[in-house]
Amino acid sequence: MANMNEMTIGEFTDVFNYLLDNNMEICEAGDTPIAVCIEGAAGIGKTSLVKQVAEKRGMTMCTLCLSQLEEVGDIVGFPQKEVMLQYKTKDGATKTVWWPESNLSRVPINVTVTNNTRMGYAPPAWLPKEENNNGVILLLDDFTRGNSLFQQAIMELINTGSYISWQLPKKTCIVLTSNPDDGEYNVESLDSAQKTRMVTFGIKLDVKDWAKWAEGKVDGRAVNFALLYGNEIFGKHNGVQTVNPRAYTTFCKAIRGIKNWSSDDALGLILNISKGCFLDDKNNTVGTLFTTFISQKLDKLVQPEQMLKDKWEEVEEKIYNCVYEDGRFRTDVASILALRLLNYTIFYFSQKDSKSDVVQNRILDIVNNQRKLFSDDLLFHYIKTIVNKFPTRTNKLLLNNKIRKKGII
Repeated sequence: MANMNEMTIGEFTDVFNYLLDNNMEICEAGDTPIAVCIEGAAGIGKTSLVKQVAEKRGMTMCTLCLSQLEEVGDIVGFPQKEVMLQYKTKDGATKTVWWPESNLSRVPINVTVTNNTRMGYAPPAWLPKEENNNGVILLLDDFTRGNSLFQQAIMELINTGSYISWQLPKKTCIVLTSNPDDGEYNVESLDSAQKTRMVTFGIKLDVKDWAKWAEGKVDGRAVNFALLYGNEIFGKHNGVQTVNPRAYTTFCKAIRGIKNWSSDDALGLILNISKGCFLDDKNNTVGTLFTTFISQKLDKLVQPEQMLKDKWEEVEEKIYNCVYEDGRFRTDVASILALRLLNYTIFYFSQKDSKSDVVQNRILDIVNNQRKLFSDDLLFHYIKTIVNKFPTRTNKLLLNNKIRKKGII
């Protein structure tokens, strides 16, 4: 499915949440929900996206990585002989149920064991035992890396929500991830009958999406570096992407113990570590750009936690020194600082001990400042995003004349 129209992870997240909501309604109506396939390059964040959405929605998450499975039974369960049982309901009606022959000793005494038998499948171990009213996501990771037998079993689950003798829990949405069938990856091709049984979305990298995810998880200096040189780091060279977000995140973890990046010893260590993290990057693009990044002292940029929480007199001076060079306003640096501040503010509000006044007062400090720190469009985007996302926690801003005159809120 190469060359399909692609969207960023941020754009797809809204679509994905809608499809999950829609699937819940489809399930309530007694129909089979729509399977969603997410296709994109390795390490771009497909699996992380699904897990984050499931956690935020309170959904049960079941993950099967098909490239690591050896038997179809790991997906659909293993064959077992079953016996038909009969029992009477309270209103006198006769009901039947299929029961594993190996468990006949546990049949209740008021149930009749018949002579009817069949071969069924035991429910697989990964199947959730309890229902979740918020729904279940069955994530079939790298599904096109499994063999054709796996894919046939998956199609049965997608079509009916069941496999011969067992069913998926109610409100289960099947999500599949795959790499493009473009010759770069070792994947099984899908025929038209398989493709039309799911909706498929191509995902592309946007370094801003990665930076939003990385806030609070990755060294802020490494986030700044990625935002400054995202095109060079994650771009394709001779048609091949040599660095992906997953590899870069591993690199960030590997250098997190280095406190002073500016020393000659530290820089040499970073250059060597990058060689081990990006084996396909023969030109050591990341290491080379790090040299430029550090020589320009961009590793010294003020961090968003400082911008939000430290004394304004100190923070104002730090921001000013970052965004001005020889009296020239550096739009590129200001854009990074504004984005980092936005991402950190959202991260801060997700903490239990966060205080609304900390954010509101700092926004007012920036708005009322005499020296220009951020362009009007950057300031507009930051304030509007925070106010729309946290309206009850930013009500003080509604009373500020400067903000109202700018038409931000």
